[in-house]
Amino acid sequence: MKKPLPFGLFGLLVAGHAMGQDGYEPAEWFVDGHVLACSPSSAAAGGSLVLALGPRHGREMAIRRVADNSWYFLVVAMPDEGEPQLMTPAQFALASSVEIPASFNVRTGEGTRQSVLSRPGKYEVYVSDILESETGGHVCRFDYTGSSADRSGT
Repeated sequence: MKKPLPFGLFGLLVAGHAMGQDGYEPAEWFVDGHVLACSPSSAAAGGSLVLALGPRHGREMAIRRVADNSWYFLVVAMPDEGEPQLMTPAQFALASSVEIPASFNVRTGEGTRQSVLSRPGKYEVYVSDILESETGGHVCRFDYTGSSADRSGT
């Protein structure tokens, strides 16, 4: 005769399934224009992206190119040596607005430098107290149209 599982064990099994088998709970990223807003919604070469930042928006910021999942960390607590930063985390935490020139250069995963907005497409801006954690934070989205040469393929 099979005995039913005690409720406590069943609860642990359900909780483990909801969080994932390894206990990892993914970060939550919220869209809230009072905390983070991208402007304009469509940026072009030679222009800038302006972020409107609300209270407690965080200390770190990254931009992700959606098409190839490329991440560019513009404000972090401990950047790699020689990694260009837009500002310090303390400055970012106090800012109510940040302008990011389309030409701002960062180092890629391969170690070369390129403009954050180097290819037309969809991008996302992430802000958080600690980007690479389960802390989560806020996200806004924008399109980068590039230059007229980018759009024409020449």
